[in-house]
Amino acid sequence: MTTEFELIARIAELFGAPEGVAVGIGDDGAVLDPGRFDLVTMDTMVEGVHFKRDWSSPQDVGWKLLASNLSDIAAMGGGPGAFFLSMALPADLDPQWPEGVLEGIKDAARALVPESFEVSAGGGDLSATHGPIVLTMTLMGEASPAGPVLRRGAVPGDRIVLLGQTGLAAAGVSILSGEVEVEAGQFAEALRAHRRPGAQVRAGALLGLYGVPSAMIDVSDGLVQDLGHILKASEVGARLEAYSLPHHPELVLLREEHGVDILKLMLTGGDDYELLMTIPPARMPKIWDMARRHSWDVHDIGEVRSPDEGMVVLGPDGEPVTFAQGGYRHFEAR
Repeated sequence: MTTEFELIARIAELFGAPEGVAVGIGDDGAVLDPGRFDLVTMDTMVEGVHFKRDWSSPQDVGWKLLASNLSDIAAMGGGPGAFFLSMALPADLDPQWPEGVLEGIKDAARALVPESFEVSAGGGDLSATHGPIVLTMTLMGEASPAGPVLRRGAVPGDRIVLLGQTGLAAAGVSILSGEVEVEAGQFAEALRAHRRPGAQVRAGALLGLYGVPSAMIDVSDGLVQDLGHILKASEVGARLEAYSLPHHPELVLLREEHGVDILKLMLTGGDDYELLMTIPPARMPKIWDMARRHSWDVHDIGEVRSPDEGMVVLGPDGEPVTFAQGGYRHFEAR
């Protein structure tokens, strides 16, 4: 295993000091430029819970760690900046594994972050562990001049809008776990959706800049569950029109060839990292205009209702549907 100080030196070499950080790696703590960052998010990935080494490369794991954090900042209508990385690693771990994680983070930053933002390491922590690998990233961000977009702004009458598609990452997990047996080389996009998800970085920042959503969240724990977070924070109900959800071609193929319940995947599958928002009817022309100009995949999938109606999910036949579990729950046995 590479020594702690060698790994710190490698991180400093690979990631330049980010804009907005006056003092970064090399001191007891970082020093941020006054008034620069007003958004902070953190995600942890635990081996055996959030990733498996026989399913994903270390580059995949690093990519996903950054993508999940980027998605949180995007969901608040902001832009990303400096990140802080903590790694708890077994002493006998192949030194190429953490190196691969760093490469994956770097690759994700290049692929997912527009040039107008600078995402790089401002510091972090390294530790040995006798248990599983634990990776934690804290990402700083900046809200738009209009302020952050929160979960609590939805009101009855707002439309429920999805930017992107759901269910593909969950399909990838079903394939990797052996729950669905497919031929080698099939369903490459589903596997990539689990291993190297996207993040709507530019879209989130633009939506915040133009003040389009009344509330917004990223879809990380499942569409139904994450919509529920908006409803709870805003004290409203909703009618979710599941028949309006987009069907990725690989999901359709899974249903036709393997009998997979893709509606359940689309409604309850996690790790999609798409954006779910509520938008006042008067602002809907703006989101359609932005979708055309930026080639966004936008779908109107329901309406915010009064709180006494709760959440109603309408299936393909227009009738209400229910599922035993609405999405990923961190502290339930799996």
